[in-house]
Amino acid sequence: MSLPHALLGLLSYKPATGYDLKAAFESSINLFWNASLPQIYRTLSQMEKDGWLSFIIKHQEGKPSRKIYQMTDKGKKELQNWLAAPPEVPQAKSSLLVKLFFGNQMNRKDLAANIRKWREHYTEFLKIMDKNILPSAKGFAREVANKDELQFWMMAADYGVRNARMVVDWCDASLAVIEKNTRVKRTKQSRRAID
Repeated sequence: MSLPHALLGLLSYKPATGYDLKAAFESSINLFWNASLPQIYRTLSQMEKDGWLSFIIKHQEGKPSRKIYQMTDKGKKELQNWLAAPPEVPQAKSSLLVKLFFGNQMNRKDLAANIRKWREHYTEFLKIMDKNILPSAKGFAREVANKDELQFWMMAADYGVRNARMVVDWCDASLAVIEKNTRVKRTKQSRRAID
């Protein structure tokens, strides 16, 4: 994923400050890509140098001035090119799965604690999704005055929810094996993948 392209996508809806972009990011793209406010500001600065966006300074009485970014024609073209390009093949990287691979050399309590931590993270993610994502997405759709966007946002959110549920199920099954010290039963799918 490219942070500049995610920011261009958000700016395609309407001009925004870096702070506004961070807020929009947290209620949308943050489901599958994380970025801090300093990363966003550094990236915006580079995007401005690349000619993908411009900004105006809005002075406020009694408050600091705000930079309001908007996409340039060059930025629009860059976003369209990136959207049309084939997606990268995801590279699996998981320190937990590497630890699990060598789990026979670990203290079982430590291994189980690591898996429980993962489970807690994804369980919390699911709670946030249930409570906040649909109202937040509907609110943002109203804000950008484009309700058609909502169906695409919700498809992306659905992927995140399904993935999180799978991870929680996998954590439960793995914890059951570790805690009962039983053998792992391979599913038909995993046998096919390994054989």
